[in-house]
Amino acid sequence: MKNLDIVWFDVETTGINTTNDRIIEICLIKTDFDGNKIDQLSTRVNPEGHPSRPEALGVHGITDESLVHEPTFKSLAPSILEFIGDCDLGGYNIMYFDLPILVEEMMRADHIFKYRHRKILDPFLIQTQYEPRTLMATYKRLTGKELVGAHNAEADVLATAEIFAKQLDLYEMPRSSTEINDLILNNRSNMVDLSRKFTLGNVNDRSEVIFNFGKWKGESFRHVYEQDSRYIEWMIDKGEFSLETKIIAKKLLARMQSENLIKQ
Repeated sequence: MKNLDIVWFDVETTGINTTNDRIIEICLIKTDFDGNKIDQLSTRVNPEGHPSRPEALGVHGITDESLVHEPTFKSLAPSILEFIGDCDLGGYNIMYFDLPILVEEMMRADHIFKYRHRKILDPFLIQTQYEPRTLMATYKRLTGKELVGAHNAEADVLATAEIFAKQLDLYEMPRSSTEINDLILNNRSNMVDLSRKFTLGNVNDRSEVIFNFGKWKGESFRHVYEQDSRYIEWMIDKGEFSLETKIIAKKLLARMQSENLIKQ
């Protein structure tokens, strides 16, 4: 199977909450599988009244005042989606932060970012298979260079793509996005949402969506609906969950309600 081009990306944000915080800088770099650069899209983003938390400001140093005249994410979303196209995705630890917050921003901008069919190439997860390291330490060890400008989106994403190219040879990895994706995301098959509030599980020989948090953790969505439907309604209406998670819960709730009507 032919490897697709890869869009490596990194974001700087107002904080670390993927549901409530906002992207203030994003860099996307498109390469072929071997790391040859094809194109780049970099921009700062106006978070529209969401100030950076002090701890985040201390990391990236991007002041709220410097973002006032930058474009909003909603205005940038179409060009970002066009840039990514059908490419696979790459980035440092993107499955647990950058990708969830990007999906959330896209949904707020009234766009659906389809990520499930894409291969995810994450040097951080590759590293955990061999020897865990921070981005800066990994970059120095594999390239022999200091990472200049860490926590600048462009510097971080350029370093990530360079690390991946080095890892291909160092670990004698397969030259296949599909095989690398399977290696580092072997638990992705049961993932329902990026926040991992739901997973897929087997209940009485049928595949069911399972709660992965709270007082109903380990129970099927169907069981929770039958025992405590108000919990699901609270989750959708008032709970602090990602838009993706809430939409999935709404669809599952509607399906259960429809099944009940048919039975009546």
